[in-house]
Amino acid sequence: MLIASVLLLITSLPVMAHGETVTNGGDEILVFVAASLTDAMKDIKDRFEERTGATGVRVFMSFGSSGTLYRQIVNGAPADVFISASDTQVDALELEGLALPDTRKEILTNGLVIITHKDSGLEIKRLEDLTRQGVGRIAIGEPGSVPAGFYAKEALVNLGLWDALHARIVPALDVRVVLAYVERKAAGAGIVYSTDATISERVRVVYEFPKDSHTKIIYPAVIMKETRSEGLAREFVDFVSSAEAREIFESYGFEPYGS
Repeated sequence: MLIASVLLLITSLPVMAHGETVTNGGDEILVFVAASLTDAMKDIKDRFEERTGATGVRVFMSFGSSGTLYRQIVNGAPADVFISASDTQVDALELEGLALPDTRKEILTNGLVIITHKDSGLEIKRLEDLTRQGVGRIAIGEPGSVPAGFYAKEALVNLGLWDALHARIVPALDVRVVLAYVERKAAGAGIVYSTDATISERVRVVYEFPKDSHTKIIYPAVIMKETRSEGLAREFVDFVSSAEAREIFESYGFEPYGS
């Protein structure tokens, strides 16, 4: 099947995202999705397939950092839909002529927080408390490829703390790896999206960044120009931006775009 060939191509690329096992099916699309949307999008995929079950529709997803997924698309991985955690990658795809014109939709927003392990006695009453030696290493997404890392660095720069902290920063492949570092106590603190903090019982939020400390966190969806299933891709993007999907996203702590 086409999707099986596509995922074989993806795994041969230099940087890989987390994907799904593929089986044969009817009409299919491959959706590249920012890692922070993993749990919500699995529910949305199931709901969408239930609604279209009579036609044998299958949605396959590959999760990873938005920067990694963007590079895979540029290198030839034929995703049908891309849902990013930042405008930056979608802007670039549009400029490069790889996105189908007029299919972009801004869907969601999110917040940025500092987390520690639930058993940690660390308290961050002021952001400056991060500079204490007892905090140890601080995990963030790789700022050059992971939107959560870009937002984290931007916030620390804007709040005047990047220079004091950058030597203790541990960059991670995506925001879910940051979460794992803190869960396993490999880092004393981590900077993740608000929604990531809610899915783990092993971490707690100790600080919320002011919204004006970083660029607004926006999740846009866009259809790829070379999609071979344009009709199904459009139907899926419409569903992702629907009121029904919005309820699922909100149950995971996301906020609708424009709210």
